[in-house]
Amino acid sequence: MTQPETMQSASLIDRARNGLSDGAGSKVGRYLVVSVTNVLIHFSMLRLALWAWDWPGEWANAFAAAIAVVPAFLLSRYWVWEVKGRADVMAEIVPFWAIALVGLVVSSAMAGLGDRLSDDYRVVMLASFVGYFGVWVLKFVVLNALFGRSKARQAEERMPAEVDH
Repeated sequence: MTQPETMQSASLIDRARNGLSDGAGSKVGRYLVVSVTNVLIHFSMLRLALWAWDWPGEWANAFAAAIAVVPAFLLSRYWVWEVKGRADVMAEIVPFWAIALVGLVVSSAMAGLGDRLSDDYRVVMLASFVGYFGVWVLKFVVLNALFGRSKARQAEERMPAEVDH
């Protein structure tokens, strides 16, 4: 590789690295980490319910979703979107749970389909994943709007107190 090609490659790597460390890129990176964490929690619980307890796909998926939604909300709010303080029930919690419910319904329907198509728990898990993935992008867009407004509102509420000092 020639010197300019090496510098160009380094430049692309630097741009990619910088893109993940500034505002929007950093948020997307943190959302991906939270999503992977949530998938690990969800699918650990799903496998337990399917394999160890022999639950039907829909019930096992509902159980797993109920466990995974709490850390998903907390990590999304406090780490991904960096919203501090108490959560606003109507502006944050209700919409987050509504999105989680949509994901649950879609993924449970897919898990049930997988359960009817195969006795293999891996088919059920894959079907559940496909269902959740369909809702995943929509979830980021909606959460970005919800938590973005909450963070802006908190900044406005702090401003008068900071000006007085």
